[in-house]
Amino acid sequence: MKTGSPPVAAVDLGTNTVLMLVARLDENGRLQVVEDRCEGPRLGAGLAARGRLDSAAATRAIDVLGGFARRIAELGVPPGRVRVVGTAVLRRAADAQAFIAQARARTGLAIEVLSEEAEARLSYAAVVGDGGDASTLVIDVGGGSTELVGDAGKLRLSAPIGAVVLTETYLGDAGAPPLLPGGWAALEQCVENAVRAFPAVLAVPPERAPPETVCLGGSASNLACLDQQLVAYDEKKAEGHRFPAQAAAVQARRLRDTDRDARLRLPIEASRASILASGLWCIAATLARIGARTARVSGRGLRFGLARELLDQEE
Repeated sequence: MKTGSPPVAAVDLGTNTVLMLVARLDENGRLQVVEDRCEGPRLGAGLAARGRLDSAAATRAIDVLGGFARRIAELGVPPGRVRVVGTAVLRRAADAQAFIAQARARTGLAIEVLSEEAEARLSYAAVVGDGGDASTLVIDVGGGSTELVGDAGKLRLSAPIGAVVLTETYLGDAGAPPLLPGGWAALEQCVENAVRAFPAVLAVPPERAPPETVCLGGSASNLACLDQQLVAYDEKKAEGHRFPAQAAAVQARRLRDTDRDARLRLPIEASRASILASGLWCIAATLARIGARTARVSGRGLRFGLARELLDQEE
């Protein structure tokens, strides 16, 4: 793609958040961000209990998509250069197609439901697309699933664990009781069982430097702020932060033992206060399973992989 061409837009519709990236290529062929936005309508609220989308959550998500569609047009992105994808929330919802039809009718955006493999592949491409090391391992924890990608993209695995679904299932959320008994202990066991699908890929001799591990997603960026003991959540200071693997478990249990009001005084996003402990435990268990000693936080998630793919198709 020529650098003078119009930008592309990539929208990631997840269980908890909707993210929009508008980008183009700079003169060096690297991804240049025009606008990057995040909203938290929590489309997957209540999905674990009903298997269907909550009508209020669907309305919130469509309202966000409508706002993004208008902004994409204002930024001069042609319709053929826009891609909108749904992840675990639409893979699980029995009424996903009805939601997709309603969203298109109201916003003009066509939503594609990504497979687990495609989601993992694009998350990996987001990290390595601008010259990253092909040996990098990528962990992407979302509201409804956790992906592990590595071995130059050949390893692509997904587990059905995420911050929203785990919180609703074992801890309860928004005043609703948990769906299953057992509380935090049961949540830990569920996550431990799920990550057994991941190989212990970093079981390397101490004298060998292991591949870099990169964590994507809101749970990871909030962990970075907690680990740095910031005064308030700051995504810019979260970007690139390297943390010891054990920090994820330490902070998960800290939040487990902290009520909501106290959590809101921590350097985290208020919209994640109720679900963050679950997301952090997904990070902790995955890092332990693969044998990582440290990890780096990156905000270059799925939407960056989508944008890069759109741009690469036009070269």
